[in-house]
Amino acid sequence: MHRFRIISACTFACIVYLFGNNEKIIINKLDLTGNKNVSLNEILFIVRQRPPTFFYRQPEFNSRLLKLDALTLKNYYHSKGFLDVKIKESHKIIDSKADIIFEIDEGVRYYLSDLKINGNQSISDSKISELLGLSIGAPYNPVGINDNLYLLENEYYNLGKLFFTLEIKDSVTDSVSVVVNIEEKKDVYIHNTFFEKTGNIDSTIVLRELTYEKGDLYTKKETDKTLKQLREMGIFSMANLTPVRVANSDSLVNLVIEFRRYKQREWYSAGGYDPISFAEGSPELPALSATIEWRNRAAYNTPKQFSTKLLAGVPMETDFANPRFRYDASISSNWFLNIRIPTTITGYFERFIIYEDYKNYDKSIDRFGANFKQRIQLEDRSYIENKIVWEEFSDKSETNIQERSLLSKVYFDRKDDPLFTKKGYLLDLTFKSTGFGGSREYFKTDATIQTYFPSTSKSVIALRMQMGKMWNWDDDYNDYSYEKFYLGGSTSMRAWDVLRFSNKDGIPHGETVRLMTNLEFRADIYKLIGLTIFSDGGILTSQISSVSFSNMKWNIGLGMAIRTPLGPFRIDYAYRLNEIKESRVQLGVQNLF
Repeated sequence: MHRFRIISACTFACIVYLFGNNEKIIINKLDLTGNKNVSLNEILFIVRQRPPTFFYRQPEFNSRLLKLDALTLKNYYHSKGFLDVKIKESHKIIDSKADIIFEIDEGVRYYLSDLKINGNQSISDSKISELLGLSIGAPYNPVGINDNLYLLENEYYNLGKLFFTLEIKDSVTDSVSVVVNIEEKKDVYIHNTFFEKTGNIDSTIVLRELTYEKGDLYTKKETDKTLKQLREMGIFSMANLTPVRVANSDSLVNLVIEFRRYKQREWYSAGGYDPISFAEGSPELPALSATIEWRNRAAYNTPKQFSTKLLAGVPMETDFANPRFRYDASISSNWFLNIRIPTTITGYFERFIIYEDYKNYDKSIDRFGANFKQRIQLEDRSYIENKIVWEEFSDKSETNIQERSLLSKVYFDRKDDPLFTKKGYLLDLTFKSTGFGGSREYFKTDATIQTYFPSTSKSVIALRMQMGKMWNWDDDYNDYSYEKFYLGGSTSMRAWDVLRFSNKDGIPHGETVRLMTNLEFRADIYKLIGLTIFSDGGILTSQISSVSFSNMKWNIGLGMAIRTPLGPFRIDYAYRLNEIKESRVQLGVQNLF
């Protein structure tokens, strides 16, 4: 009986806790007192306990997080040179609403008056002060010094000074004096390399990925390059390199590389609203897509990867672009004939559904073939790619179209960020030659130039120009794969429907010469929300002599972008100029360029 009463009491307590009146406390306002050099807007960006807005919803008030916010705010003041700042947090709760108050005593702001650097021989004083963020006459920022220490460490590691020591002392009076003591020590050289947890992969296959040799000077740049190549094998999800000092030596290290294997065989699936290429010549179109893939990352315990994949995509911007179904199988390796050139051989089958009057099913176009692709990776995202293609089209016609081509691509990417670019440039050059016994013979070039200029800390001016020309294109060719140049849609001329910049009898019409330019002013207006003001201009023609500024068609517009982890989601409104006064609303994923 006694046990029953205890169980009943516990059950009742749980019910009261779970279903009782447990009203959330929301944050009503945040007030500051004593802040003279830091504004409320700055603080609202760095604290977590803040009032809700249209774009931000704080679930409930949390006193523990409030104390952490006070520490964060104190650290922020230290970074501004207020080393004696005192911050007291408090709150009042009235009717399930919390009012937060930060009482701030900023104290004196300290400036750096003297900097001495001792013991450095390999790196100059000016370089060290720049890396540590120390400038005479500037507010003293001890937080920035700690954040930037790794930059100075990397500089010394790249000079072979693996065992250098660093000591930073500051003296605070009415200003701050800093002394940096450095002991560079001897250059360090590589002795032996050891592998751990490679599994059943032959060590000789791993050894050929090393970019250094025994006896080389240890540099972080070279070891990072080695780790990059090891990860590019596609077998290891992690490769961690640790230098270990050789016993009784102050200038030799052994390198121990520890690996973690990917799952060798796996199924992979993905889907969503993504940009997909539906034809070789046309731009990517936003589409609902689904992909399922089976992958063997180490076929026969070698670095060769085998993949077989099924893809389906349905374009959402247009009523005429064909739904696409594709199956392919590929084998790839980073080495070809004992030369490190990433190489992929792919065989594929594609089906495009054709509709009569864009509504009723008419027929299907099947495309099948194979390609041989090699890519030479340059710095970061830049590369040179060569591809050999053999493919054949089949439809209701008596003779299938067979195309054999060589394609070369130079992609030089100097953007600071691939998704949210603020500065830099990109150069993309493509050259394609067909023939070689195939049904069609023509030559095609296409060039894209993109450049970005930051106008303020939260805005950027972006410019893109695309120029293309084809030679020997026969007007009798049926342009199934949209090899000619087309414009229109959310990825090019936004005041026209997809590929309908030029029409013939209501059908998209391509030309052999294209010039297009896009100019955008992008600005962050609030947190994840951005504003875009843009202008697009383009021309399609069969004669390069017809290309002129006066013959180009233009549109202007206004857009809104929402940041997501996969890139911006765009809503653009575009209005045509100097033509039929028409406008379009376009939805796009990722920036236009």
